[in-house]
Amino acid sequence: MQYVNFVFDDDDNSTLYTGPVPECDVAYLQQAAAHLKPLSDEEYMTGPAAVLHTLAKYSYVLDADDLYWCIEWDPGFVMIRMSPDAELQWVALRSPVPNFGGREPLPEDGNPEEYECDDNPQYNLIFTPWDAQFDEQDREWGAFVPADNEVQTRFENALARVNELGNVMESRYANHSDDWFKLCIQNLEKWCGEGVRLRPAN
Repeated sequence: MQYVNFVFDDDDNSTLYTGPVPECDVAYLQQAAAHLKPLSDEEYMTGPAAVLHTLAKYSYVLDADDLYWCIEWDPGFVMIRMSPDAELQWVALRSPVPNFGGREPLPEDGNPEEYECDDNPQYNLIFTPWDAQFDEQDREWGAFVPADNEVQTRFENALARVNELGNVMESRYANHSDDWFKLCIQNLEKWCGEGVRLRPAN
């Protein structure tokens, strides 16, 4: 698996970069993938698509022809798998550190004193590539390099479906975007719920 992100120069021109995902975080992503469920085009357009219009942090992980969109979102982490010529799939996970970011833990989350704050693969999967977009030293530490044409092609192929849906949304919701955005946020809150409680793999 490899991260994919964009690095912008001083003239705002972007270059696609890629870096390896550490094995411990690969294992967590594979655990999460076991809980994926179908996400219809309509559900995508009236839910997760709105993330791109928020300040939420997110990343992309490329696994062969599959692309995982990893998003920091209540109750912790939302992951959407995009694959060429295949239905979207997604899962909402509860943070392994349920009080992370000032969130209020639930009784089902156990004792906050037992949370392993230094072992948060959700944080790693999002902020490792996110930080590398903006900091050259982070790119060096994460072994990020410019992506070759083959990686870029796989990345674009995986995104093709949601890009098509973007055109649909533009024509459908352009005249009432505020109502659309509110609906999306309400749906995300309802659909994500408490999230799947998934402990990092040992």
